[in-house]
Amino acid sequence: MLAALLGALAVVSWAARDRAPFGPGSLAAVERAVTAAGLRVCATADVAHDLPGGSLGGRAYEVAATCPGAAVTVVVDRFASPGARDAAARRFESLTRPRGSGAVLTVADATVLLPGTGDEDTRRRLRAALVGEGAR
Repeated sequence: MLAALLGALAVVSWAARDRAPFGPGSLAAVERAVTAAGLRVCATADVAHDLPGGSLGGRAYEVAATCPGAAVTVVVDRFASPGARDAAARRFESLTRPRGSGAVLTVADATVLLPGTGDEDTRRRLRAALVGEGAR
């Protein structure tokens, strides 16, 4: 019974974890983070299919220290409400287990998915810069 109680508390704690304040400007925040990390956007593409529920649309960025180079794909999905954004972030987090397989952050009106593939240094630098932009 104690194990079940501790498990339930862990789930509640995970589900209620802090998210970034909701508001406009997520794409600009991601692009500023890329620059702040000393990286470059090698390519972008708007994503209009396979969007998570409640998404207003998305954009995929190929980011690297030099183009062409060992790029990391970053997928940003924008949402109309904080509830839709946070629900999508929870779904993405459940897909990125184990932890080494990627990271999910929220920034402004978006989720930012950093898959576990690509150059590790690029991912680390970009994640730190996104946190500097207020991502959680």
